[in-house]
Amino acid sequence: MQKHIPNAFTLIRLILAPVIAWQMVNAWISRAFIIYVREGGEAEFLRGIANDLTFVAILFIVAAVTDLFDGIAARAFNAHSKFGRIIDPIADKALVGLPLIAIALCWNGNMPFAPIVAIATATIVIRDITMTVVRLRSPDGEGARVSSLAKWKTALELVVVGSFLVVSAIGAHMDAQEPTKLHQLAYAEPLELIWIAILVITAALSAYTGFQYLRPTKKS
Repeated sequence: MQKHIPNAFTLIRLILAPVIAWQMVNAWISRAFIIYVREGGEAEFLRGIANDLTFVAILFIVAAVTDLFDGIAARAFNAHSKFGRIIDPIADKALVGLPLIAIALCWNGNMPFAPIVAIATATIVIRDITMTVVRLRSPDGEGARVSSLAKWKTALELVVVGSFLVVSAIGAHMDAQEPTKLHQLAYAEPLELIWIAILVITAALSAYTGFQYLRPTKKS
C-alpha cells in the first residue's frame, strides 16, 4: 500500500491541473462579462470571483506541494517505479502548462507585455509537449532522466503560476471591498516586471533544456 503513495500524489496533481485551469478561465470570463441585475449586486458578484480565485490559488499550492511529497514518499518507502517515472514529468507539465495557457488566453491583448506572455507560454508548452512525445516514444517509454536544470525550470514555472494566482486573488478581494474604485496593489508595476522577467527566464530555460535533451549525442 505504501508503495502506491507517491503515484497517488502524482495522479492528484495530474487531475487537479485541468480543474485549476478551468476555474481560472471561468473566474476571468465572469469578471470580464460581469452583469449586475440589481442594486448592490456588484460587491456580492465580485466577492464570489475573489473567493473563486482564492480557492484556485490554494488548490494550485496544494497540487504543487504534492510534487515535493511524492519524491519524499518514493525515497522513504523505496517506491520507485517505471509508471511513476513516466507519469511524474507529465503531471508536472500539465500543472504548469494548462494554467499558463489560461493566463495567456485571459491576458488582454491591449495590456502591456501581451506578446511576451504569449510567446513565453508557447515556448514552454510546445517544449513540454515535444519532450513528452519524445519520452513516450523512447524504447523504454521513459527517455533520459530529468536533469537538475530541468527541475529548476519546473520550480520556476510553479513560482510563476502560483505568484500570479495569489496576486490575482488579493486584487480581486480588494475590488470586492470597494467596487466603485479602481484598485491597484502597491508596487504593482515593479511586481509585474519581475513576474514577466521570471516568465521569460523560465521560457529560456525550457528551450535550453529541451535543446540539451534533443541535440545529437557526439560519438567518440
